[in-house]
Amino acid sequence: MMRRNAFQFRSGRSLFHRLDPLSKLAWLLGVSLLAFGAYIAWIQIAIALAILGTALFLARLSPFEIVRGTWLFIIACLGFFVVQSLTLPGKTIAFHVLSMPIYAESADYALASALRIYTIILSSMVFVRTTDPRDLAVALVTQMRVPYRIAYAFFIALRIVPTIEEEIKIIRSAQAVRGVARKRGIAGRILETKRYAMPLLVGSLRRASMMVMSMEGRAFGAYPQRTFVDAPRMSATGIALMILTLAAVIGWYTSLALGLVHSVYVFAPN
Repeated sequence: MMRRNAFQFRSGRSLFHRLDPLSKLAWLLGVSLLAFGAYIAWIQIAIALAILGTALFLARLSPFEIVRGTWLFIIACLGFFVVQSLTLPGKTIAFHVLSMPIYAESADYALASALRIYTIILSSMVFVRTTDPRDLAVALVTQMRVPYRIAYAFFIALRIVPTIEEEIKIIRSAQAVRGVARKRGIAGRILETKRYAMPLLVGSLRRASMMVMSMEGRAFGAYPQRTFVDAPRMSATGIALMILTLAAVIGWYTSLALGLVHSVYVFAPN
């Protein structure tokens, strides 16, 4: 049996699974605003730990699932942190690496930037894993009055990523059955990407054609409004989450505007 994709909805009974899609969407946007607005390392560490705790305890994702779904981003963020720490200028030398000075200001800025990227990736994973794409599309139409053509575009976008991942696994397995060996190293991965490109393109075009015929057969877009059998509703917990997220965003940006938050360098020498 193939492993299920990391960025794909899975039903569950966690607190985040029971929340309505719009509350989680507002939470995701709030986390993104906090992450983009925080350029200080210790603030980014606090935000990253809060999102990690949310993933573990509120979304009930296991540490293995988190690592398996984000290990590529972890490596990329570590590489970004190392490169930025070595290349950015600064004033206060924190330590040396192979006789090369590492400045506290540059290391802290690099850490904040790397954690910003990972925080957004992890929060997106929590959102995707706990939110049914259909419920999100219906909520956008019924609660936010978004035109259903645009809402279904979001629905298709959330569904297409795991579908492409599954298609790549099928292509890889089919080529392995035919005796095509997997390549090693970075150059081998690039050659594999070229080998997967054409079958993936053909399969995507075929699937898109079938989707268009299905939508035409169901008269999608023929009427200005659509009706739904059931629609998600915003709960008291969801409203409380939105209020807390909004308060955190407003409080943080107000603190920045008033100059109440100051840098405390994590890598400052003793």
